[in-house]
Formats: sequence, structure tokens, C-alpha cells
Amino acid sequence: ILESMGSTGVIRPEFRKGLAELRLRLGVREEDTKELFLEAVEEKFIPMVEWINSEMERTQLSQKQLSERRGKDMGEDVFQSGKSAEGTLGLGAEVNIMGDIINLVDFYTENDIAEEKEVGTKEVEGEEVPVFETSYPITAIGCGALDQEMAEYLYRQFVVGAFTAQGDQAGRYEGARAAFGGILGLTSEKMEDINDNIGSAVYDNFVSRSMASKGALDQQDMMFLANIQTKLGLSTEQGEKLLLQSQKKVLSEEINAIMDDSTPEKLKAFREKCNVMGMDLAEDVGISSHRLVRMFESEITPALKSGEITAENSEYLTEIQESLNMNPDECETVFENTVLRLSKQAMDLINSEIMRGRDENTVDLIKELVRYAAFMDGDLELSVEEATARKVFNIYEAFDFSGQDPEVVEQNQELLKAALGISDS
Repeated sequence: ILESMGSTGVIRPEFRKGLAELRLRLGVREEDTKELFLEAVEEKFIPMVEWINSEMERTQLSQKQLSERRGKDMGEDVFQSGKSAEGTLGLGAEVNIMGDIINLVDFYTENDIAEEKEVGTKEVEGEEVPVFETSYPITAIGCGALDQEMAEYLYRQFVVGAFTAQGDQAGRYEGARAAFGGILGLTSEKMEDINDNIGSAVYDNFVSRSMASKGALDQQDMMFLANIQTKLGLSTEQGEKLLLQSQKKVLSEEINAIMDDSTPEKLKAFREKCNVMGMDLAEDVGISSHRLVRMFESEITPALKSGEITAENSEYLTEIQESLNMNPDECETVFENTVLRLSKQAMDLINSEIMRGRDENTVDLIKELVRYAAFMDGDLELSVEEATARKVFNIYEAFDFSGQDPEVVEQNQELLKAALGISDS
């Protein structure tokens, strides 16, 4: 068997027939032949893996790291450049072993070493059909040529190399990815985990840059991400999950920065961006209910003070609630508490101005108080001394209401009386 492999390590088709005839002449059982074949394969396989491992360590580890892995001091001349190696086993690290890895995969494939084993059945168009899984009888980990850590490093580096490659070469690498992982001895779950980790880094980087420059991803960006998904061998579900995670990360960082120096304009722009992206602020972006309440309160407070939100014009209030996807009852509670808080602040300022004899400064504050009273049917839970209450009402009564509906003026006066605790008796 070893002789038929020759220098390439691959048994050519014409030699396979001769080996089969030799087996029959010698009376060797098929199972024994397979065992002998795998022993011969392993004899060729181990040096190939050890070479790849050695090159990986030499080009990617520092002199100190290499000495620690091999348990002995390594001189400077071990390294290709004659000095300590540079780089780390991370995304974008340079590696010169892609060709050696492809040779290893070809050796395994062309010798038909991998086996298809039935692992179950599934229903297809009403019929039960067998499900097969590729089995690798000889692996780098299994024969002791690699440890688990280096096998994972090698697979990760191969995936990165395939991702950054171009043209036909990229397709060749992508096609060999799953086989190389199996040859190393990695489980499909471990390979999927490594693919996800690499995909996460790539998605995070691309999504953060795109959203920073454009605010949201466009069709061209989605096409690029679809290409990344294909290159990394990710399923549609995995790609969607990574995209959601990357967007969540970007938006979470953005809202953290906004809340440190929030303005109604920034909050409105942020929630509208999330709405356009179809991202629920709680479920998709991960914003806590406590922070949503803060966002709601921070946006309605200036609008209440300025009169943008009034009892007659509460559409903006509803828009904010629906945009944040908050519970209407919770919003109502927060709203009422905000109105009561602002009412007390306005009343405190009115008191202060009256005490200083600056009645003219209370005009806008009293109008503000009337607007708040309209939301609560006058019940603002204020505690006002009777003399002050009469003073405030008299100031309001002296306002110029020309051009206003007398009925509305009267209603507002009654609301102010109720808010100040003035009885008609």
C-alpha cells in the first residue's frame, strides 16, 4: 500500500485494481485490508499534519510562546525572519500554510479515507430517507499529531484565510473548510462555534462602520453581508442572528452615549431609527424597562413645559408611547407623575416670584400650571396657602383673554381654582 502511494501519498486509480487483486491472492479479509490501509495512511498523514503544525507555530508564535509550547528553549534561527515571530493567532493574522492544508485535504479526499455513515432517517415528501454523516477514521487529534487547542487555531486560521482570499482560490478554500475541520478531529458543533465567532467579529466591524457613516444598512450592505455569510458557511438563520447581534451592539452603544447627554431631538432620532430598522427597543436592542421609562420621561418633559403636548393635542404623546412600544398603562402612570412633578416645580417658582414682588414673572408659569391642570381635571395634588392661591388666581384673572373662547377661559379658571384649592363658598 505504501509503495502504491508513491511520493504524492495518493493511490492512483490504476493501482487500486492491482491492490484488490493482491488482496484476493493473499486471502486477506476486507476488514484487515482496511485496517492495513488506514495504518499506511496514518504513516503518511502524521508527518503532513506535523509539518503544518510546525509552520503554524513558527510563523505565528513568538520565540517565548514557542519555547513554552515545546518545553525547551528555541534559538532565534528557528524563525523564518531570523528574529522573533510577529503576529497573533487572531483574525487577519498572516499564514503561509494554506497550500499545505489543501494538499492535506486532497490527500484525504483522493484516497477516499472519509466514510459516509447512516445516522438516522428523515421524512422527505412523505417518505423516510436515510441521513448520512461524514466520518473521519483518522484525525489529527485522534492520532496525537495535534492537541485540541492547536487544531482549533488551525481551523480558525484556515477559515480566515478562505474569507480573505479572492477568486477561484477562495472557492477552493471554502469548499475544503468542512473537510479540513473533520480531518483535524473537530466536531461540527466546534466548527460552527468557531465560524460564529469569526462571523461575529466581521459582522460587528462592518455593521458598526456602515451605521456610523449612513445611520442604517442599505441594500448594498445587505448584499455584502450575504456574501460574508456564504464565505463563512453560515446558514441564513445564523447570518440573521449575527446581524441582529451586531445591530443590537451598535444601537446599545449609541443609546448609552445619548443617555449621558440626552436631548429630545437625540431620543426621537434614535427611536425613529430603531423603528425604521424594525428593531424593538426592548426585545431587539435590549433596552431595560427602567431606561425606556427614562427615555419616555426625558422626551415628554420639555414638550409638556413648552406646550407642545396639551390636553387637546396628545398625539405626540401617543406617538412616543407606540414608538418605544411601552405598555399604555405604564406610560399613563409615568405621564401623570411627570405632570404632578412639573406642577409642583411651577408652583414653587410662582411662590418664589410672588415673594420677591415680581408678579409679572409668573404669567408664563401660571399658564403652564393651567395646562397641567387640564390633564388632571385640576387635581395636581398641590398644597398652597389660601392667600397665595387667591393672589395667583387674581393674577390669572387679570390676563388679557381677548380673542379667546369665553367658555374655554371659564373652564381654565375653574381648573386653576381646583388646582390651587380655591372653593367658591
